[in-house]
Amino acid sequence: MPPFVPSPVDPRLYALLAQAGFGDALFNPRQHRSCELVEHYVLQLAIDLVARLELAPLLAEPRSVEELLAARGFVPRFAPALGWLLERLALAGVAAREAGGREGLAADASYAPAFALIDEAAALYPRVARGETSGESALFRKLPLWVAYFSNQNGYYALNNRVTARVAAARLAGGPVLEVGAGLGSATEALLDALARRGTLGALSAYLVTEPVALFRRRAERTLRAAWPGAPLAFAALDVNQPWAAQDVGPASVQLVWGVNVFHLARDLEAVLAEARAALVPGGWLVIGEGLRPRRGEPVGAEFPFQLLASFTDVDLDPVTRATPGFLTAEEWLGALARTGFTALEVVPDAVRLRAYHAGMWTAAVCGRRPLHPPPRSETARAGG
Repeated sequence: MPPFVPSPVDPRLYALLAQAGFGDALFNPRQHRSCELVEHYVLQLAIDLVARLELAPLLAEPRSVEELLAARGFVPRFAPALGWLLERLALAGVAAREAGGREGLAADASYAPAFALIDEAAALYPRVARGETSGESALFRKLPLWVAYFSNQNGYYALNNRVTARVAAARLAGGPVLEVGAGLGSATEALLDALARRGTLGALSAYLVTEPVALFRRRAERTLRAAWPGAPLAFAALDVNQPWAAQDVGPASVQLVWGVNVFHLARDLEAVLAEARAALVPGGWLVIGEGLRPRRGEPVGAEFPFQLLASFTDVDLDPVTRATPGFLTAEEWLGALARTGFTALEVVPDAVRLRAYHAGMWTAAVCGRRPLHPPPRSETARAGG
């Protein structure tokens, strides 16, 4: 087989990123190649899984996901994962396995946790399809897997933390902060570090770190209190899909609401964004760190392990505003923030502009500000108050 060749990048890309404040410590050719190798590896696993699930003979003629599930006796809960696999293969237009998936470790050994999680999920796909286990029960028992994956030592995951933390720190002059879906605390660590580098850490009056999974939250609290003994940290379990005020997040109480790779899990996205807006003081910022889908409905490799998790796939969809579970496009995010009353909308770095130089998935922060003054009455009704 010929060696893997990543998709081309216009050489002007890195100059534009540097102008936006993102130098080669974050975005560089090695990072691009490593991310592309993850995509390539997931594609090979998708091809292999179609064979292991004995789907190839059934794909000789058009069949719906439901028909394929029935023909193979797979449980209905497997439908999102199966649909994703077929969409990924259709996008690539491939039907035979190639070599080269683990070249990624040679390119950057820090990506090992990403490949480990992908491998674990791939091994589970057939068992989940047959109803022998669920993604939640199987994957969430693997705490060391998640500790390694949700870490700033994992080059694949850390990029989003560092980009978003830098953007959030630039918009925070001080005051209280609310972080949602903090997981094991790697994004928290990245923001505290970014504030310390800017010399503004001392301006924090309070930092509420929230995470609904108790095991993750307790570990994050131990780690962060030890590493940042002077930071004004508090910890709580906030379920973003339930009313925030009933969970002790008061209206107009924080200067910054932020989270990395959590808002795409919102069941009703605009309802959750409205809760975030209500929690902000006038002029406060919402900063959402996400992997951005390059085009509506286009599957990306980062989603592969999470297709097995109901929290990832069981969300409210709309053919116009939110076409698929999981990651959104930059335009979908900006539209959702606009409809929920945010202003000063921005994607940093500007993924929409940068698509001309690299058309794949982007790591970016989507930002919006609660207006200083209430909107006119008719707009208030549309934005949910």
